[in-house]
Amino acid sequence: MPTVDEVASRWNLGALVIVKMDTLTTYRAAAFVFGDGDGLVWVEPHYLDPFGAATPAMHRAQAAQVHQFGTAFNILANGGHWTVTLADYIPEEDSDQIGPQIDFLFKQLAAAGTTWEDERERVGALVLPKQ
Repeated sequence: MPTVDEVASRWNLGALVIVKMDTLTTYRAAAFVFGDGDGLVWVEPHYLDPFGAATPAMHRAQAAQVHQFGTAFNILANGGHWTVTLADYIPEEDSDQIGPQIDFLFKQLAAAGTTWEDERERVGALVLPKQ
């Protein structure tokens, strides 16, 4: 079975992150998702906000269990207090939840003259532990 990182490295339109905590469900955009051995890291598009991110853009979930279904993952994380579902962004299905954030990501990448792949590599070097 491929790892989270192997699958997420192909999500070049971004990702949909669904976080469930007790009765609260939130839908978040991820510019990048990385597997980091015992869990995962996702970075939200607002890390590129020229005025600075209003909230932390990087999130880490230590996984108690990881279940893969198709090209998506369901993760029981942070001591069982969170369920995190990650899937590649499909504009026709997910634009109501995260479309504006993904649009912002690609406008900022274009303005910087970089590609999603190159930026994923750069950001991964910053957020993942050194091997």
